[in-house]
Amino acid sequence: MLVNKKIFTDTQGNELRLSLVNQIEQEVKFSGFSAKYVVSGSELYTLNHKKINVNTGEYVIGNYNTASKVLIDSTTSVKGICIDVAKTLLTDVMAYKFENPNAFSGFLFEQEWMVQKYNGQNTTLGYALQKLSDNFENLYHGNAAISNELFYAVAECIVNDQSEIFQRFNRLKAVKQETNGRLFNFVYDAKNYIDQAFLEKINLESIAREAKLSEYHFLRLFKTVFNITPYQYILKKRLEYSKILLQQSYPIQDIALLTSFADSAAYSKAFKSAFGCTPKQFADKN
Repeated sequence: MLVNKKIFTDTQGNELRLSLVNQIEQEVKFSGFSAKYVVSGSELYTLNHKKINVNTGEYVIGNYNTASKVLIDSTTSVKGICIDVAKTLLTDVMAYKFENPNAFSGFLFEQEWMVQKYNGQNTTLGYALQKLSDNFENLYHGNAAISNELFYAVAECIVNDQSEIFQRFNRLKAVKQETNGRLFNFVYDAKNYIDQAFLEKINLESIAREAKLSEYHFLRLFKTVFNITPYQYILKKRLEYSKILLQQSYPIQDIALLTSFADSAAYSKAFKSAFGCTPKQFADKN
């Protein structure tokens, strides 16, 4: 079965590839700036000696400095999207967005420790990759075409997402940049953990353990980076998810249970505090 199928390539270094494979173990090249998105299944990446499981709807990113291997071992075909965006194109977008893009350019292209794994639902790049994945079959079988306009749109997504990461990174105060990078990655590992497990009964101790930090150090770092405490972030995730359940006509008592609130009264109080209306009022409007 074909591992990588080129859908688009140009002389600048922009390229889109689709993969459909059951088993493979090989080195993976990252171009100027690359994203590798899992449409369905699971892929195990080793990025700069760090093992990262990437599941459906998730993606990893990297630059020229990223040393990478991928392992796929599945009984069913794993679908993936690989997109390389040329440095010249990203530089054009940065020049338009920033008066002095040099520091951000170094952050994007030169650092080795960058946050590498993302949930596609949480970023603008993830949204763009999801739209591509919706058209996977047509693209793979040659029933749809790609133009270079896609890469300008993706470049804008990358710059928007990573400029926010850059701002958060600059809030850290460690003396050495590599120390900041290591701590920043720990905090983002914890955020990814919360994003996956926010409906479970998780606590500060388990999250700090995931981040490989003491509870106090983790709490301070998380609030520094995200301007919100871990508890507040978990609560926000649960309440936002409860909106989806309300729109699907779930009973309020069931939603309280599914989102780990003590009871429907505690859930309703938290919902009203966050959104200015009760769950019932929100459901009636939607």
